[in-house]
Amino acid sequence: MAESGPPVLHRAALERVLLRAAELQAVSAEMPETLSEEDLISVAGEVGISPMALKQALAEERMRVVLPDESGVLASLAGPASFVAARVVPGSAPDVLNKLDQSIQHEENLLERRRFPDRIAWGPRGGFAGAFREMTRLDGRGFPLVRADEVSASVVASSPGRVHVRIEASLAGRRASAAQSAVIGTMFGIGGATALIAMSVFAPLAILAGASVAASSLYLTRRGYRRDARHAQLAIEQALDRLEFGAPKKRTLLDQLLIADRNKAE
Repeated sequence: MAESGPPVLHRAALERVLLRAAELQAVSAEMPETLSEEDLISVAGEVGISPMALKQALAEERMRVVLPDESGVLASLAGPASFVAARVVPGSAPDVLNKLDQSIQHEENLLERRRFPDRIAWGPRGGFAGAFREMTRLDGRGFPLVRADEVSASVVASSPGRVHVRIEASLAGRRASAAQSAVIGTMFGIGGATALIAMSVFAPLAILAGASVAASSLYLTRRGYRRDARHAQLAIEQALDRLEFGAPKKRTLLDQLLIADRNKAE
């Protein structure tokens, strides 16, 4: 009887094994606190990671942007107003910037406001053309970045044939509008409670009704802003996806209608 060869691990199993081994190594006393780039490349080679892939991951880590936590009432109630995403993609800086410009204008319904050799800033298209495009988009996604005050992107060559791209979006105006709506709702609730008390309505009941209106207004405006913020963050990540992997396959009108219907149901 022929002897069977060593067991073969498929990709999913291999990823699980490597991830678990990394976790075990991380808690091991032998794990160094720091590691040089040369040693890291050597270790990665032992587990089958190419030096090119590791160097790209190192470049992305060095250029990774973490926005500082915002302070203040608006940030505490609604959340941050600035969003950022960065990635290293193939190509030259001018070509990548041009591709990104075309993608942002077409996919996000924005127009170029300012352009520099290594940076572009966009703003909402506005007008009849912008409104018409929003009304005729049927895939349920819409244009999340049209709610931004400004969207900007900068490109820097990180290595031959590789470019570091950073995209930023500011929703400060959208957040201020949400806060204003919450204040109006709160004042309406307080005014309603005062009017009910003046009409000799049972005071605790009037206060409860006013508080309910104020709380509902605050909850709905906060929820609406955070939804827009999540969609804006996703939109800038998708812009980087299109640069790295290309535009997704175009959907038919029937596909767009089905997706829009499913999004409404969710």
